[in-house]
Amino acid sequence: MCAAAYLPKGKEELDNDSVNAQERVDYVQIQQGLSVCISRSEASLKPCSFPGDNEYIHLNCLLQGEFEAKIRNINIHLREGEVNIGFSDGEEFYMPRSTEFCNLAVMITPKLLMEIAGEELLQEHWYSDVSFFVKNVGKSPKAVSAALNLATLMNESPQRKILLHAAVLNYIHWSLEDSSEQSCKCNISAREKHRLEAAKRYLLKDLSEPPTISEIAEVVGLNQCKLKRGFKILYNCSIYAYFQEKRMKKALDLLRQNNVTETAMILGYSNVSHFSAAFKKQFNILPKDARRELIASVEYNRTP
Repeated sequence: MCAAAYLPKGKEELDNDSVNAQERVDYVQIQQGLSVCISRSEASLKPCSFPGDNEYIHLNCLLQGEFEAKIRNINIHLREGEVNIGFSDGEEFYMPRSTEFCNLAVMITPKLLMEIAGEELLQEHWYSDVSFFVKNVGKSPKAVSAALNLATLMNESPQRKILLHAAVLNYIHWSLEDSSEQSCKCNISAREKHRLEAAKRYLLKDLSEPPTISEIAEVVGLNQCKLKRGFKILYNCSIYAYFQEKRMKKALDLLRQNNVTETAMILGYSNVSHFSAAFKKQFNILPKDARRELIASVEYNRTP
């Protein structure tokens, strides 16, 4: 993003000559392999260049202003509220001019990012050895909100390490979530969509016994990562959440003719209390109270 954001190995290095004198940096190391910095730069007409690092993936959020740079043959142009993720692999950055901006950058090693995020959020080309890439995520309200919260903590409570750590993880999550959704929306083919629809039908064929993710993946011919990510994009929730929603809607219908225990048994629950907890989570009412209201409604409608 800026010179400071791409030289994250230590605060001493952030203060070296390669960082423009008109730039101010706040830097916090969260743990080994994970740090965050806020860079503020004043406008300047002088062009400048600086080397990128070859150790960290950068998750940038432009909090204020505008940023322009070029690396290899890729032009980076970010506006306020936009997110950018990249690994510069030591390549040189060139800035034709420096505009006034404030950028928050979380810097994390690829290995640690994989451990934290897992395959569900990461793009497939990140699973193996990381090489140069730049990805403009664009506008991301949730990531920006997380970044602003993190910036506030850094400015007001830098000593509260647990809160800072949690805020960094929250920001990483939403940055990767929006990046993943953007890629999936663009990359879901008609064939993959057909398989995801088949996955939904297989998922709902028996509401008393949810299939495993691996079972669904094998049946429809998708790997588990693509299945989970694609399902969430297509249906706006996880596979299990979708199953539970349909299961509880079926329970609501069954309660018109069956008591709570019978309904729980029909839907595959051996423990009635587990069923009651799931039902309340879905509808914010216990099934016994819902049944009472349903029966009262039926009797009221029958009254001449």
